[in-house]
Amino acid sequence: MIDNPSSLIALPRYANPGLARMMQEGLAAASQDALLAAYLWAQEEAFAWAVVGAVERWQEEVGAEQKYAHSRAFGDHTAKDFWVPMREDWQQLIGLTATRLDEATDHLGALASEAREIHEQFVEASGDPDRYSADNATGEQLLDEAALLYGKAEEVRKGVDRILREERGEVHRLLVFNAECRTYRATSRSRSLEQVDYLHHQEFEELTAWLLERDGHAIERRTGGPGDMGADVIAVSPSGQRVVVQCKHVGTSGRSMGNGALHGLNGTARPVHKADIVIAVTNGGFARQGRRFAEEQGIHLIDRAALQRWATWGRPVSEILGLPAPDTPAT
Repeated sequence: MIDNPSSLIALPRYANPGLARMMQEGLAAASQDALLAAYLWAQEEAFAWAVVGAVERWQEEVGAEQKYAHSRAFGDHTAKDFWVPMREDWQQLIGLTATRLDEATDHLGALASEAREIHEQFVEASGDPDRYSADNATGEQLLDEAALLYGKAEEVRKGVDRILREERGEVHRLLVFNAECRTYRATSRSRSLEQVDYLHHQEFEELTAWLLERDGHAIERRTGGPGDMGADVIAVSPSGQRVVVQCKHVGTSGRSMGNGALHGLNGTARPVHKADIVIAVTNGGFARQGRRFAEEQGIHLIDRAALQRWATWGRPVSEILGLPAPDTPAT
């Protein structure tokens, strides 16, 4: 045994005489190698346990974020009128966040289980006299597995931080979007869907032309009529593209725009009217078959929900259709 009179370490005063004697004899017989091996094991076991603690702490933290995300995703607060302009985007955002946090929580849970298994192996190997022998020095080290696992868990935790930062950024964007919509809704320029539903079909065409004009388009034709060949409204966008629009007002019925009208529009918009952008707009909807045809033919559709964003909330048509924003801002 190493005899160091200046050591600050003292043998505990065991109450049991036999235990005290056994420990004294054991320490007296311990070699330098045995003491070093015991110290190495203690250090490695402490690190392995620290990994367990860190991973389980991260799992708990991410689990709390996961529960909060689920409460936002499935709570009833989005039913309030305040959220109307951004409700769909908001629900998509928080739903995606909840899903990503579910995956992170599951991943950390699996890593926590692995960390505990590694620590248990350290505990089981505590009495192995050959664990730190020279023959085993070049073998695969269990502590390396613990360190690798810690690194994986740390990356998951950092990924969660990125997810939450991205969500905060998107929430800020949506709140700005919501404020802009509600500001426009309070002006006399806004048209509610209820107002739109009670328009005459020609008034609906005039509203469509006015909305395009609001968004910076030059209007060539404001309404259709006999011989219009499928083009109720014709305009030129701020970037010089020719826009041809067919309008179908369905009153208060909410029915879908017929597929025949889309086929007719497709047959004349580009060959006859030289359209660069073709749009069908209705205060109703579009059947699945019609949507599929429009996608195949490059026809942009504005249904009731999109019309609300355009007419009620004041969003520009380029945003509604997913087109590049014009070079000059709409006035």
